[in-house]
Amino acid sequence: MLSSKLLISSVAVLALLGFSSAVLGSVAPQSPSKLGTSMEEIGAAVKSIQATLKTPAEISKALPEVWKAQRAVLDAKSELPKLVTDLTDEKAKAKAGLEYRTQMQDLMRAFLDVESAVLAGDAKKAEKALRAADNLKSGGHGKFRPQ
Repeated sequence: MLSSKLLISSVAVLALLGFSSAVLGSVAPQSPSKLGTSMEEIGAAVKSIQATLKTPAEISKALPEVWKAQRAVLDAKSELPKLVTDLTDEKAKAKAGLEYRTQMQDLMRAFLDVESAVLAGDAKKAEKALRAADNLKSGGHGKFRPQ
């Protein structure tokens, strides 16, 4: 069942993909979708967590940002990228949707690992888990964003 949220999501994914105004021509910018907003929140949280982990004595300050990232992943998991929704073959669409949601589950697990390390006060372990989360995020962009 397609909803207006899904339509808005598809439009916002284009904005999220980093198309410049030159590429989009005279198309007016669209408001961000739930998926686009979630992805922006994840990116901002990762940057904030990285900055906080540079000062191991301040590691506990990363926790609210970790939770923001986890909430954003949960929100993103409830949506599908435009590359998936645009598929016309229902079997391929179902397979791609499952792959996307599985990747989002892996991303959530990585952020849970970051949280565990932060709670334990282990900045090195938190940095390692955060790198894994960031790599998963980048890998997903490679699969689910047009080149």
